[in-house]
Amino acid sequence: MNVTQGVEEFQGLYGPYQVSELVLQKIWQKIAFDSARMKDSRGRQIEVLNPGRWNRLAGPDFKDAIFRIDGDRVEGDVEIHFSQSDWRAHGHHKNPNFDRVVLHVVYHPIRGGEKPVLTVSGGSVPTVSLMELLWYDLEEYSIEDSIIESTGGFVEDAFLSLLDLSITQRRNRLIEAAADRWKVKRDFAKMRIERLGWDEACHMTALEIMGFAANRIPMLHVAVAFPAKRCRADSLHFGDLWEAGRGLWSTSGVRPANHPKIRLEQFFQWISAQPYWQEVLLELVNRLPMGQMSDESTAQFRKKADLSGLQRTFSDRVVSGRISGSKLDTLICDGFLPLLSARSGADLSGLWFHWFAGNAPEILGKTLKGLEILETRRFPKSNGWLQGLLKIRHSMG
Repeated sequence: MNVTQGVEEFQGLYGPYQVSELVLQKIWQKIAFDSARMKDSRGRQIEVLNPGRWNRLAGPDFKDAIFRIDGDRVEGDVEIHFSQSDWRAHGHHKNPNFDRVVLHVVYHPIRGGEKPVLTVSGGSVPTVSLMELLWYDLEEYSIEDSIIESTGGFVEDAFLSLLDLSITQRRNRLIEAAADRWKVKRDFAKMRIERLGWDEACHMTALEIMGFAANRIPMLHVAVAFPAKRCRADSLHFGDLWEAGRGLWSTSGVRPANHPKIRLEQFFQWISAQPYWQEVLLELVNRLPMGQMSDESTAQFRKKADLSGLQRTFSDRVVSGRISGSKLDTLICDGFLPLLSARSGADLSGLWFHWFAGNAPEILGKTLKGLEILETRRFPKSNGWLQGLLKIRHSMG
């Protein structure tokens, strides 16, 4: 029997979006949050040893999970909801199938005065909130999930929504959608800088991008275990970084070049050669062309701004030649440019839009060709077209 999953609407930075409880369940399954800071509603430290077996049938969402709660080993089931009140709203307090639940995981913060979470036998279940522990907001988790799981249907959805428009209107629609993506990335970079400081925000973002897409979460765990200051120590070894992600690394279906050990070793070589790369990155901001994205020809923009020269500068000065190709372009678009814009206030959205396309699912490029967005002499594939398509894809649900 399949169980109907709850859906909740959120007001994002640039409009409402819907999230299914399945997204929360996947976040829990992958331990895709800063678990080192997790405490329950009683203030006790929770360490996840095993998130449990994902149960897609009736009953608790995860079975046979294993934790340490303030050092004591606890085994049992886990139930996932958006809010603490959902426990009673769904009737779990009257259902004996939920009697082995030892942890109630919710998204929203726990509010004072809410009724306790009790099992049918009267047991009291502690609650933990994920909202303050997430690496990024739920909209980004949802977009990432849709990218990973998208199939050929992605192309059909894009055709259905855009093919009735003229080519100029299609391009303008993608530019508008890309502008939303840019604002989200820049504003998130700003929040990360405010929370962590410049050095650590850059460090965490770089590791995260080196793990795109399958090993994004393990890389973030490495960033927490080995912050920038610790990574500058002479005694640091590659094996220390690799060990920090033990049990989380994903190699299934990963191309050889994206194997997490290879990407992590590239990062290790990078920071060994340029330990203070964050300072070098900040020095480059005044050399970058500023201005908003528009329908200007990408080919013309690239020639005028000498993007090939800027690409070499990032490669030589920031990453010391250790990262190249589409991975370097992804680092620049998803990391360096939003961080620099957030820190300096410079409008780098035009540069971000016209920059060379980095790592992206092959289906996105096929969709752009099908929509006739690309034009070799004027509009080659760029980061902005891909980002706009991602935004539209997510808006379709």
